Amino acid sequence: MKSAHKGQFRNDKTTPYSVHPETVVKTLKLLGVEDTDILCAGYLHDVLEDTKYSAEKIQENFGDRVLSIVRELTFEADITDEQYWEGCQVMSNDAKWVKVADILTNLSDKGEKKSHFVTKRVEALKRLLCDLELNHTK
Repeated sequence: MKSAHKGQFRNDKTTPYSVHPETVVKTLKLLGVEDTDILCAGYLHDVLEDTKYSAEKIQENFGDRVLSIVRELTFEADITDEQYWEGCQVMSNDAKWVKVADILTNLSDKGEKKSHFVTKRVEALKRLLCDLELNHTK
């Protein structure tokens, strides 16, 4: 994961990007997630959209389930933000856990955030948590 994001930085331009997925995994653990595949997907959740790391490489190194979760979380260039957030509602519970941790991590990042950014993520977070509560899964 660190090699996949080598040379990339967070919005503050100083924090290595690899800190983000590491924090996502720490957040997953704080939420009680112990499933190795979900934790692995937490490390890799941005790899397909932000790096040259291939789906085949993820499958080869981490298996079908991890690849499936990562694909669910990947923002495809041919869809709108609205379509992506709507799609979050039909993700597997495994992917929803990673998305919850990702949103919490993004909201806790330092720096100013536009109100639209915060509002959209808080709305999605509430829906995802309600879905997970209904399904009682970790």
